[in-house]
Amino acid sequence: MAEKIRYNPGNGVSPVAFMFACPGQKEYEAGKVVSGITGKNLNTLLSILSKHENEKIRALFPSESRYDYLITNASDTVHYPALDKTSLPPRSEYIDDANLNRLYHEFEHSEYVIAFGVQAKEAAKLVEYKYDMREVSPRPHFVTSLPHLSLLSINQISEDVNGVHIEKGDREATHKRLEVVAQKLVENLMKFF
Repeated sequence: MAEKIRYNPGNGVSPVAFMFACPGQKEYEAGKVVSGITGKNLNTLLSILSKHENEKIRALFPSESRYDYLITNASDTVHYPALDKTSLPPRSEYIDDANLNRLYHEFEHSEYVIAFGVQAKEAAKLVEYKYDMREVSPRPHFVTSLPHLSLLSINQISEDVNGVHIEKGDREATHKRLEVVAQKLVENLMKFF
């Protein structure tokens, strides 16, 4: 039977939930979601957001610790190359109705669901459709236009928030790229205020 890593329920400091693709090797080893570099990048992103100039944004992100927030995955099944030759869940796994119901129930107390990456985006859109079909109110707002927080994904960001090219070897490159992700996230959240 495939290993599963369940979601992190958070501690209620924020109505924000985060969703990624699936647990990988670092999550399997740690026994919890969003470990390793992706987790470190999420903490950095939270640090940026918790200091934002907009009071409403700061209120949504009061903690710089990722485990204070609800965090889940489009699929809760562990995938990594040494285990099954991939680091992503097959589409059939995260669009399965039982899986979408799992996500639907995990998000029932969230006001905002922030999806990182392609698989999380698709799963979020399908869960959002479930909310539409069931006419549940209140329902979460979904932000689905963000890249995954892995280095492979964010390293594709080539310019900082000011449009300046991020040079190879820049020690602050990851932070600058996460500032871009934060800016995009804020722009999306502001549509709901």
